[in-house]
Amino acid sequence: MKRIFTACCLLFSSFASQAQTHFEALPIDTALHYWKGVIGVAGFTPFQSGIAQFINRNDTSSFGDYWSGWAYSAETDTVSVSYVDNDCAAITGKGNNNSVQYGVAYVGFDPTLNAITFPGAIKPISMKVTNTTIAYRSMQNGDFVAKKFGGTTGNDPDFFRLDIMGWLQGMPSAADTIHVYLADFRDTNNANDYIVNIWKNVDLTPLGNQVDSISYWMVSSDTSSFGINTPTYFCMDDLSVMMESVNDIAPCQWITAYPNPANDQLCLQNVSSQTISVQVFDMRGQLVYTHKLLPQSHTWIITSSWPSAYYSIRCTQNQSVQTISCMVSHHE
Repeated sequence: MKRIFTACCLLFSSFASQAQTHFEALPIDTALHYWKGVIGVAGFTPFQSGIAQFINRNDTSSFGDYWSGWAYSAETDTVSVSYVDNDCAAITGKGNNNSVQYGVAYVGFDPTLNAITFPGAIKPISMKVTNTTIAYRSMQNGDFVAKKFGGTTGNDPDFFRLDIMGWLQGMPSAADTIHVYLADFRDTNNANDYIVNIWKNVDLTPLGNQVDSISYWMVSSDTSSFGINTPTYFCMDDLSVMMESVNDIAPCQWITAYPNPANDQLCLQNVSSQTISVQVFDMRGQLVYTHKLLPQSHTWIITSSWPSAYYSIRCTQNQSVQTISCMVSHHE
């Protein structure tokens, strides 16, 4: 049986409420104190906390599992730099406001995983971020790949930065990119050098009033021909957004999409009496598919070569636009 998915879009309203995403309600292995994918199973696993949607990729090899995208954790170890046992630990040893669980992101080579998505347009307000134990200790002391920040003299102008961008219907939601320094040694006065070891507030309002996804990437002064040497992890908690009243949420009327998540194929069905122009964008805002759907018609999109991630489907009828969010997930 096909499973029809009709995404909801948020309509304008004079009433809005604030929603907060944290990770306290997500199930976690009390023995491991973290979740970073299904152990021993290679694949993509989306999960949701509040109205925010995340995706985890777990891979397997003869050396064990390794992951990218998103995980969540209750780790409290602020010392160990073991990638096997402590790669999901925050340097704070706890979540924001002394909570138990928090989110952990590993920024790998697949940019489609480096995102937070929403079922419709929201207004981002703020979130809390901090370093992982491994990233913090690497910058503090150096490791087998990365340098000690500041160098032997303490005068090297090192930095480690999280860059954040907002998106709406596959296009940037604002001109601003938010720069969050998780370490900064650029000041000529070494007394002002720091590596973040608290939950740092990030103001997200420069991303704009209408955002349906947030992407991010990391920048470091310590790089090589292979990329960033600094471990590209960060922790996140208490993401706050403004969303419209639940009473004002209405389903998109023109297009249904199934199955969701899709694997090798995604069907778009025009249930309206008008021709619909369809554009599909990935999480970096790149156009990956375009088509015109005649009234009461459908099309099958081959998605087998698309990376597993969330996608935004922009549907245009005359001068009106509606957006559907869909998920592509390849199970290995």
